[in-house]
Formats: sequence, C-alpha cells, structure tokens
Amino acid sequence: MFAGLKFALRQLAKAPGFTLVAVLTLALGVGANTAIFSVIDAVLLNPFPYVGADRLLFVASTQQGQPGFMPVTYSDYLEFKKDSRSFDGLAWASGRSYTLTNVSEPAIVRGAAITASAWPLLGIAPQLGRTFTAAEDRPGADPVCVLSYATWQGRFGGDTQILGRTVTLDGRTYTIVGVMPARFKFWAGDVWLPAGLEADTEMMQSRVLRQDSWVVGRPQAGTAISAALAELGVIAARISREHPDTNQGVGVTAQLLRDSVVGDFRQPLLVLLGAVGCVLLIACANVANLLLARAATRQREFAVRIAVGATRGRLVRQMLLESVPLALAGGAAGLLIGAWGLQALLVILPADSVPAEARIVVNGPVMAFTLAVAVLTMGAFSLFPAFAGARAPVTEGLQEGSRGTAGARTGRLRAALIVSEIALSVTLLVGAGLLIRSLARLQVVDLGFNTQSLLTSTLSLPESHYPTGQSATEFYTRLVEDARRIPGVTAVGAATAAPFLNANGVPFLVEGRTYHSLNELQGGLFSAVMGDYFAAQDLRLVKGRLFTPADRAGSAPVIVLNEAAVKKFLPDGDPLGRRLMLGVPENLLRPGLLPKGMDKFQWSTVVGVVRDIRYFGMQSDPPPAAYLPVDQAWDVRGLRSGMTLFLRTEGDPTRAAAGLRRMVAAIDRDQPVGQIATMRTLVNDSLRQPRFNTILLGLFAGIALALAVIGIYGVVAWNVAQRTREFGIRQALGADGRSILQLVVRQGMRVVLLGLLLGLGGALAATRALQNMLFGVNAFDPLTFLLVAALLAAVALLACVVPARRATRVDPMTALRSE
Repeated sequence: MFAGLKFALRQLAKAPGFTLVAVLTLALGVGANTAIFSVIDAVLLNPFPYVGADRLLFVASTQQGQPGFMPVTYSDYLEFKKDSRSFDGLAWASGRSYTLTNVSEPAIVRGAAITASAWPLLGIAPQLGRTFTAAEDRPGADPVCVLSYATWQGRFGGDTQILGRTVTLDGRTYTIVGVMPARFKFWAGDVWLPAGLEADTEMMQSRVLRQDSWVVGRPQAGTAISAALAELGVIAARISREHPDTNQGVGVTAQLLRDSVVGDFRQPLLVLLGAVGCVLLIACANVANLLLARAATRQREFAVRIAVGATRGRLVRQMLLESVPLALAGGAAGLLIGAWGLQALLVILPADSVPAEARIVVNGPVMAFTLAVAVLTMGAFSLFPAFAGARAPVTEGLQEGSRGTAGARTGRLRAALIVSEIALSVTLLVGAGLLIRSLARLQVVDLGFNTQSLLTSTLSLPESHYPTGQSATEFYTRLVEDARRIPGVTAVGAATAAPFLNANGVPFLVEGRTYHSLNELQGGLFSAVMGDYFAAQDLRLVKGRLFTPADRAGSAPVIVLNEAAVKKFLPDGDPLGRRLMLGVPENLLRPGLLPKGMDKFQWSTVVGVVRDIRYFGMQSDPPPAAYLPVDQAWDVRGLRSGMTLFLRTEGDPTRAAAGLRRMVAAIDRDQPVGQIATMRTLVNDSLRQPRFNTILLGLFAGIALALAVIGIYGVVAWNVAQRTREFGIRQALGADGRSILQLVVRQGMRVVLLGLLLGLGGALAATRALQNMLFGVNAFDPLTFLLVAALLAAVALLACVVPARRATRVDPMTALRSE
C-alpha cells in the first residue's frame, strides 16, 4: 500500500497540469459544501450550548379553528408547571425592550424576563457571580438581574467588580448578581430579569392579553416528546373547562426549540445543501473524465503490467490509490475555499433567521465532513477510470503503433458523465432562475406607501419618568412639533405601530351585530397616530377625510380604516358614517378579563378610508388595519409609551438623524434614541433571506454551468485528438472543413440535448421544493425553463465549436503519415 502511494505521488508529479486542474476542480465542489455545511451544523444541528439542547421543547398555545400558535400566558404556565410530571423542568420567558439609565450613556437594551427555573433547565453556569433564585423570582423581592457577556463588555468595560452594582431599567433599580458566558444568549437577551417580580400585575395575570411570552421545557429521559405534549394537552383541556371565558378552545402545541428558532430558514438551507451536493457531483464527474482521459493514454503501461503478471484487481487498486492524494489535496484546498467562502457568506446571511447562540465556524465536525466528502466522492468516481483502465485489451496495448486510443465503452462512459453534469446544471439553473424572478417580483411590490426619503425611529419611554399614558403622549407631542424644525424635514408623525417594525392587534366590532362568545371575534391591526402621520407615510386617502386637530380627547370618537378592513368588516354600502368599536363587547366582558384602562371601549365613527399597507413583509398580504387619534385611544401607559416616529424629508433622510437626536436630548437628556433607520433600509432588510437564497443558488448554478461547459469542451477536445486519423481520411476522401465541423458539433450536441431533456425533467420534480420560497412565480414557470434551456444550449454549442474548429485544420497527409 505504501509503495503504491509513493508511485501515485510520482505519477501525479509527472503531470502537474493534470494534477492542478483535478485538485482545483474538486476543491470548488468541496469548498462550497464546506461553507454550507458550516452553516447547517451551527444552525440546524448544534445551535445551542445548553444541557440536553437536542430535547428542549418550545411550547405555545393554540386556538381551535385558527391556524398558527399564540403566546402562553403566565397563568397558564403556572398550571403547566404545577401539574406536569413528564418534564425535567419548564420555564417561562418573555422578551421586551428596556431603557437602560444610570450608566455613562443611556441606551435601549433587549431584556428577557424569565423564571428562575430556566437556569437549572439550561444548565450553563455564570462566568461571574450567580443567577437569581426562586426566592427572588416573586413579587416584592429585591430586584436583581444577570448581564450578558456582550453587555458586560460593551456597557461596563468588562469590570470584574461589577457584582453588586446597580443599573436602572425603565426607572427601576436592579442589582447585578451575575454575568453569563459569551455563548449564553437565551432569548437574545442583553439582560435577564426575574419574571415573577411582576407576577401580581394585571398584564401578567390576564389570560386574554398575550405578550411575547412562551414556555421552554425538556422531557425527562425516557419520555417521548409526544407523551410529554399529550400531558400538556390534558392540562390545557382542564384549564379550558375551568376558565371558559378566556380559554375556551385554547390548546397547546410544542416543537423542538431549534426548529422553532430556525423556522422557515430550514428549507432554504436544505435546498442549498442539495445544490452544493450537485456542484460536488459535477466537479467529481469532471475529475472522473480527466482520469478516464489519463487512463486512455496509459493503456500501454497497463498492458505491460498485466503481461508481466499484474492482476486486474491490482491495477484497480493502484488507480484508486492514485486518487487518494488528489482527494486529500482537493479536500485541503476545499477547506481553504470553504473558510474563505464562509466569511463572504456571513455578510449576506439573514441574522434574524439564525439562533443568537449559533457559532458559525469551520470546526472539527466540519473538517471531518470535508475530509469524508473529498475522500468518498473521489474514491467513488475513481472507480470509473479504474475499471476502464483495467479492462483495456492487452494485445492492442502491446502493439508497437498503439497510441492508447480509448474504446467505445470509455467513450460512452465519458458521454454519460457529461449528460449527468448537464442534467444537474439545468436543475440548478432553473432553480436559480425561479428565485431570481421571484426576487425581482418582490422588489417591485407595491407597499401602499412611499418608502423614499422616509426616516423612522422607535422610542420607548421609561415608567419612572412617564408613569401615565398622558405624560407619554405629551412627550411625543412636543417631539413631533420640535422635529418639524429640523432642516429638510417636510412632515413628521408618530404611531404605536409601524410597517416592518411592530404591530398591535385587537378585535373589531361592527355596530348592529351580536357576539355570543370570544371565539366569534375577529380583528386586525390598530395604530394610535399623531401629527402628520398620513402625510409622513405618504399614505393616500381613498375616501372621506383624515384626522384634524379637532379630533382630540373629549370630541366625538373617529376612526380611519384601510381598504382591507372595509372589505372584511363593512363590505356592503358606504363605510363612511358607520361605527366600529375596538375591543371586547360588554356582554362578554368579565371582571379581571383585561387590565384596567383597556376594559373600556367606545364606538367610533368611520370618517376616512386609506390605502392598504403591507406590515409583515413583501410576501404577506396587507392586514385589516384601523387608525385612531392618539388622544382618543386608551389612556394606558403601556400602549402610549412606545411609538415610532416618521420623518418625511427632502433628499437624503439620514441627514435628519442628528437633528432628531438633539431634539430628544433637549426634551429629556436621559432618554435614549432607539434604532434610527430609513424605511428603504427596513424594506431591504426584510428581503435578506430571499436575497441570500437567490445569490447562493445563483452562484452555485453558475459554478455548475462553468464546470459543465469545461467538461463538454474537454470531452469534445479529447475526442477530436483521438480521431485525428479519421478526420485525415475523411478529408483525403473529399470532406470539407464545414462538414467535419458539423459532424463534431452534431455528435457533441447530441449528448448535450440528452442532458438537457433529463435536466428539464429533473427540474420539474426538484423545483417543487422551491414553491414556498417563491413569490409571484410558479415552480413550473415555462419562461424560466425555456430561458435556461436556451442559455445552456448556447454555451454548450460554443464549447463544442471551439475544439471542432481544430478538427477542420487537420492536415490529411500529416495525420496519415503519423499513423
């Protein structure tokens, strides 16, 4: 074996051109697989560092008769935790933003309110200090918090004496008791707080208002996930019977935590893995063709070996051994290409689709995967030339005039490899073409409002400075007025909901209708607005009027609907003058059902209808929406404390950002400004995942096409070189260059057309996996299929013509004399 490897290295060193081309071809395929597998390993296989992470469940509520799932109320969680016996532990978590003060620079941070049971469930020890206990996770306990590593480093300079210091979050002082390691990013938190501190509030006790809160649990060892879920279902059914007013039809569902975090990103990653697998197969097919060509030139060597006693099995083993250095070199080069490609890939990777804990690097498992892929695929494809070379006729190979001409079997094998390359390339090109057309459709979707020259900024006011809804409204009213003085600003408005940022839902009630149960209620989005909101959004009025300064607190309640809300709730007749109420009808309202301040509703008269807005991305239809003057909305601090500002400008909207920061600081120097972004940026960010899918699949399809064209060229050129005598005879008998050119091209294109037909058939089956990733384009779009077929046929024709022209320049006398 060792001697065979030494001989293989000498053989490869004698043919540096062949070795370099084979290694680089293999490296392209292996490198692409390495980059994608690095993402899959970190995102799909091992996203979390927690104990028993592969069995952690994400638990959510469901509503009978409605798709999807809902957050879990804190009250329901307590029931689950008290009565379940199938779990090692259950924890409740809710995310929200907090205003961080009492530091050098105020900031808005991501907080995660979690129960103390989360710490033993996740099993990660703090880097400094400790985590909070069950005694601290209850109303009236001393407020404590745990910092993330990034917050500790970024906000506090990595101070090792941080324990015992205090920070102020939304005006409440918390004592820092611990710092978590760098990879602990549960619920994407910057800081973790005991959820039980607010367990006695109306919001936490409500079974109707569902904030961004969910449950995480791990079934006991030996307990099936289905059995654990069934137990939770029994508990949910009991809660539904005991609380029919709030929980009728409310069930429970669960899935692996890693699946819930990745969501819709799983399918694109698996599609891309399949795509790079095709690229690898095409690369290996090209290398196999190179090896077949090389084996044909070594027929005399093989014949001599057999003549002096070598068995055909020994020849097969030797040729397989010669593939090992190629595989190792290709794997090493592929690892370098994969590491470089991964860095480029991370630039366009949609961060919101990746778990915060995921570490996307080329690690040990990825290296092992790369080595295995290189060796196994190279070994498998080396079998073709190995058996072809071992079967070469001994007598013909020993003849003095033998030039190592390949037989018909080898020719058919090389043609079959080219057919496979083309078929795989067509499949990838069709998929890339569909995604390109889909992305083009997404980029021209009508959002319902003008995104150009529009700046947005989201603020959240702390309760310590703004304890009531009215005080928060006064802050925003002054800010809107002051922001109008910023140079270049033409209109300023504010709202509690904003497209591509946030939204709030509520039931819509139509006057004259009777509602018998909460399950009958249907709703939509609502937004309390102020200032020149509609002008700032450039939101066109369809009918009626917009709000005026006369629409204030104490005046007749008014409401503006979008077209989707009119179509759903007021489809008959003129909507103007009709009355709607946002909330719960009085006959269904029970004491304690809703927090104080949100349990009083009023009928509002429809005074205007505006265009629909897409709130949840380009691919989602505009939801029904209602707009209220902020002074006529519920006077609840939690509703009015967080608003998004909209600034319409002349020219570049980013020029107004500095002025907005100055205006906020002038009103309240301790109030941080949240994210400031142009609406165009928010829209572009929403397209990161489809853009990621399109760029990568397009890149892999381009690599596949290039490799296939190189393979076609190589096969045709090799055939031309092998048929020199034939072309000389044809010309001696009167054939002209045009007929020889047509002969070579016709024979080459015959293989191409067969690959095209197989590829189009394969694409018809494979593109079904893309249907959920497409917008405005069918997976069987005939135009895409036609364009791909024409493109590949054109480049394949060029790859055939170039070597075919060489055949027309063969000198008949030279060709015949050489034979």
